[in-house]
Amino acid sequence: MGASVDWSRKRFTMDPDLNKAVRKVFVEAYKEGRIYKGPRMIQWDPASQTALSDLEVKYVEKQGKLWHLRYPFADGSGYLVVATTRPETMLGDTGVAVHPEDERYQHLLGKSIKLPLTNREIPVVADAFVDPKFGTGCVKLTPAHDPNDHAAGKRLDLKSITVIGFDAKMTLAAGDKYAGMDRFECRKAVLADLEELDLIEKIEDYTHQVSVSDRSGAVLEPLVSTQWFMDVKDAAQSSLEAVRTGMIRFTPQHWENVWEHWLTNIQDWCISRQLVWGHRIPAFTCNNCGHLAVEVDQPAMCPHCGSIQFTQDPDTLDTWFSSALWPFSVFGWPEETEDLKRYYPTDVLITGYDILFFWVARMVMAGLTQTEDVPFRQVYFNALVRDAHGQKMSKTKGNVVDPILTMEEFGTDALRFSLAIMAAPGTDISLSDSRLEDSRNFCNKLWNAARFVQMNLTDDVTLAITPELGEAEYWMARRLREDLARVTEAIETFRFHEAAEILYHLVWDDFCATYIELAKVTLQNGTQAQKAAILHFLDILLRALHPFVPFLTEEIHEAVMLGRLTDGEPDLLAARSWPTEAAILTKDGGTPELVPLLQEVLSNLRRLKKDNGIDEAKRVPAFCTAKMLEPFADALKALAKLESLTFTEGDLSGPTRAVAVVTGGTAALELAGVKDPAAEKAKLEKERDKLTKELEGLRSRLSNESFLAKAPAEAVETQRAQAAEKEARLAQVTALLG
Repeated sequence: MGASVDWSRKRFTMDPDLNKAVRKVFVEAYKEGRIYKGPRMIQWDPASQTALSDLEVKYVEKQGKLWHLRYPFADGSGYLVVATTRPETMLGDTGVAVHPEDERYQHLLGKSIKLPLTNREIPVVADAFVDPKFGTGCVKLTPAHDPNDHAAGKRLDLKSITVIGFDAKMTLAAGDKYAGMDRFECRKAVLADLEELDLIEKIEDYTHQVSVSDRSGAVLEPLVSTQWFMDVKDAAQSSLEAVRTGMIRFTPQHWENVWEHWLTNIQDWCISRQLVWGHRIPAFTCNNCGHLAVEVDQPAMCPHCGSIQFTQDPDTLDTWFSSALWPFSVFGWPEETEDLKRYYPTDVLITGYDILFFWVARMVMAGLTQTEDVPFRQVYFNALVRDAHGQKMSKTKGNVVDPILTMEEFGTDALRFSLAIMAAPGTDISLSDSRLEDSRNFCNKLWNAARFVQMNLTDDVTLAITPELGEAEYWMARRLREDLARVTEAIETFRFHEAAEILYHLVWDDFCATYIELAKVTLQNGTQAQKAAILHFLDILLRALHPFVPFLTEEIHEAVMLGRLTDGEPDLLAARSWPTEAAILTKDGGTPELVPLLQEVLSNLRRLKKDNGIDEAKRVPAFCTAKMLEPFADALKALAKLESLTFTEGDLSGPTRAVAVVTGGTAALELAGVKDPAAEKAKLEKERDKLTKELEGLRSRLSNESFLAKAPAEAVETQRAQAAEKEARLAQVTALLG
């Protein structure tokens, strides 16, 4: 995609020096009490057979059922109805909870429930986490299989019974009948048994959020498991302050609010994974006495019993643990290397907003903890690429755009430019073939313009020649100076779409469509100094476009510029400087309004052809009162495809002419012999009558006080705009009729 990579500094996450940094951070954090090992409720991925952090959990909206189940009282006096989306977990229930202020159930607190399908009795308890409006206001408590239930179970001193294992199958604690069943098969069996016992009150359709693994897509199982955790609350607070104080700035800025919310509510990070690939946890257990040693390297001897036999913890670290150290570990940290001094902290991180917490937050927390400085000063969150309809790409949907195939069809630079020109901060990119075609056409336009310049310049025209400027050159220099200032400002503020848009029109409209046409006479008959100007302009455009279309501009640079550069300039375009300091851009002179007037006349002549149904390529005579454009008569004839162009004074209107008003004068096309004058007059008279009638209705409505008082302001403004537009056209038609 055009990245200029320093391959002498390539790094791989499992390189020995990076692994050394990972082990150092782990050991120091453990000894400081920020890393610990213990049993906690985690999200377990049964497919990958590993624990996950909260960030690796994806919540998917699914259509399911809400089962209302009858839980009989142990004394036979009736029952409570609980609502659940996971009836299979009832086998692990150890309580039924109601809200302590729910008057419906106050008299039942302390009573015992005979848990269906088991031989256990469980209590009715009160806890404030219960939502009285959900279901019946009675909630089954399964402390081993739900985070909220787990917390409530600890508060209420309830047992925790694991009925679903790490293999997503029912355990022996679920009962002999269900043990070994897949959890979803068990759901069917439990419901069938409850139905047989007449313990299902009712079933409702229910839309709810289901937690799935971001990695495997499997439905996750909340389980209590012994894992390694990292307390990141202090680091999170430091990271919050870094953004609050402006040490780090986000673009788009609204991500600061998301950052604030997440870091304010952050939980301890589950950092251990049961995967075979990754950095091993540097924790060693003595095979003889069980002493745990957390060290960078395996101890030579157990300090308690003298044994030399150790077993390293089999778990690996969450990949984001090592990725968090990336901004400084790649430069040789913890050693004080020259690269570390020079490059850390860096200026800008460009990344996707979807890994704001996976990676960006982890890097900031690690940087502040390990180096006492932020890893970067600014973060630009680039857009995500979606399909032409704005849908997220999915293999299931079949709407994935393969970048390799796209580059083969449209070109790498066309894809890159499309992404740039659509990269408005805060919005995703809807990539379509039409957008890619536009960018490919733009690249072709630049290529053809460069070929034209090359074919019209002899080898002795170089950038060392001080160019001689005429009206067209002064205008082009001004356009480049003004627009490159805007491009520079847009890039520096991460508005890449604006920069690309400006460059698009600078190349297509100004350089190709206007300046090259004006410069053709000079290129044929001018001196070396006069011809040198177009070479300077092309050079500036190539340098400005290089970040957006690197391959094409480098190719053109090699073909056109090599051999024409000034002494000391690098041969590689990528190594050359940003062009805003180019000497030709400081030149000012000529008549600033001349070329803009030419563009205005040209635009109107083309419009007159279109309005009168004349083919764009059809050459007809034209007239113009702007005599200051006479030096550009040949260029105007070529651009507007005119048979002739006569500069004159006075009124240009007539029965066989189409006239347009331009700044300081008029321009006209002679339609005699091209169109039937009588038919054109009849057509204009018909249009005049139609406009007159429409205007009468609009004026009547706009003079009606009742309408003005009752109609919405937007409707009134729309009517006024229509009236103004029709009045302008009526004046034009009247003038054409003479």
